[in-house]
Amino acid sequence: MIDDFKMLEKMYEKFQIIRVENKNFTTIMDEVVIEKNLKFYINAQFIANLSCSPGYEKELAVGLCVGEGILESNAINKISTENNAVRIWTDDNSFSQKFELYLSSDCMSKLRPRKIIKGKEDYDVTVQDIVVSSNLSVSPEKIVTGMNKTMESAEIWKKTGGMHIAGLMFGNDLDKFIAIEDISRHVAADKIFGYGIINNINFANTILFTSGRLPADIVAKISRLGIPIVVTRTAVTYSAIKVAENTNVTLIGFARGSRFNIYAHPERIINKQVFSR
Repeated sequence: MIDDFKMLEKMYEKFQIIRVENKNFTTIMDEVVIEKNLKFYINAQFIANLSCSPGYEKELAVGLCVGEGILESNAINKISTENNAVRIWTDDNSFSQKFELYLSSDCMSKLRPRKIIKGKEDYDVTVQDIVVSSNLSVSPEKIVTGMNKTMESAEIWKKTGGMHIAGLMFGNDLDKFIAIEDISRHVAADKIFGYGIINNINFANTILFTSGRLPADIVAKISRLGIPIVVTRTAVTYSAIKVAENTNVTLIGFARGSRFNIYAHPERIINKQVFSR
């Protein structure tokens, strides 16, 4: 779901190209995604350069900051944007020390590697003693419906083939939905996280959907926010499975058509099948 048609126009441009098919050369107009560089600050401290699609800049900053564990959501006093920069204002001066511990999403650069705390093995992601607490359980049909709705909302991807999308089912009956597209699968997720935080969504009663591969660092963010179920249309990684197992996140991959694979914590997906002894 995109806020309005103007947002669609800002996210891609028409570009003259030459298409080659067999031996035929044809000049056509193609639709190409636009990316921007966004500088991210907390108070006066520069945090990183972000490469992202236009739109939802405040949500990106909030989702990234809280998802990485640099700030708690209640420590954010104000968010401002100016001249391709976004700034979070806080009275919590301990963020500098927390910032040193965390590696960024792939949209960021020049941050240090981090190690998992919980679990028997080391992975390139930090998960403190987090256990997602949620009584949410859903039918397989709800997973299929949400994934289909997410992909149907991918307006810029349909035009350009150059975007990822993240969607969130929320509300008491999971009857509400928001989807956001971005050139980065990490940023699309961060923008969804920020949207949820800014709009006071109860993450314990949500399902996150994404078009991109799910690595460990995205699952770690999901666990910090308390999202109980995450679904991707594509693959999950081994380290993502281990983080999901450790943090009580239901991890689902290859959700296509009426099929999907459950990699961790299947108990949240209602199984109506009756087995005979």
